[in-house]
Amino acid sequence: MNKKIYLSMCNKTNCSGPVHVVEPGDTLYGIAQKHHTRVRVLLDLNPFVDIYNLQPGDEICIPASPSSGQMGFRPYVVKQKETVSDILKTLSMSFEELARVNKVLSNLTLRPGTILLVPADKIKA
Repeated sequence: MNKKIYLSMCNKTNCSGPVHVVEPGDTLYGIAQKHHTRVRVLLDLNPFVDIYNLQPGDEICIPASPSSGQMGFRPYVVKQKETVSDILKTLSMSFEELARVNKVLSNLTLRPGTILLVPADKIKA
């Protein structure tokens, strides 16, 4: 008995859009094209998907379309020598807002022992 069992890696309760059930021959690129989104967006929404071994029955969370009330996004290309602070000023955004939609920023970590300069009145004695 060689019956395959497929586990759902998609969290349907946290998926703001439709759920795509993978069919034979589907690729992540093809799924992204079909749903008018980017592969990177699908990867962010589905961190446990094995992009090299999609199986029929796998479930992929698709982002909600902009017309359903979800905010649309446009790319911003970081310029040479541009800092995060420069970008925040240009876009009139807080770091938290930018990090919420750009996982690369939220994954930045400071190593223990890193020394940061902060205004003296911000540190409680």
